[in-house]
Amino acid sequence: MRAFEIVYAADLDELLRTGRCLLFDIREPEEYAKGHWPMARNYPYGELEKGFGRLPKNRKIILYCEHGGTSMQMARTMGNEGFQAATVVGGYEAMEKLVKDKNKMEKISGKKF
Repeated sequence: MRAFEIVYAADLDELLRTGRCLLFDIREPEEYAKGHWPMARNYPYGELEKGFGRLPKNRKIILYCEHGGTSMQMARTMGNEGFQAATVVGGYEAMEKLVKDKNKMEKISGKKF
């Protein structure tokens, strides 16, 4: 059994709308400054690892990194520590692709997605 959940970029907005989740970008501040998902807070990997005691265990914590591997590793660690942890498959790269695809479909169809 997995100690963490898998989240897809396409489902993020819906999950965040509930208000029961926290979204952390665990990349370095320079990467976060270049672009990040709306509502994401920057909590770099090294700091997050040291700051478990400050995080709630009663809310889902969704993590992402650039490609998904580092956030998956951290989500597993956090899940083993009793957190409701999740990772975004494909990381920020997948999130960027989703936005580009939505924009392309809106241009083609004239409809808002």
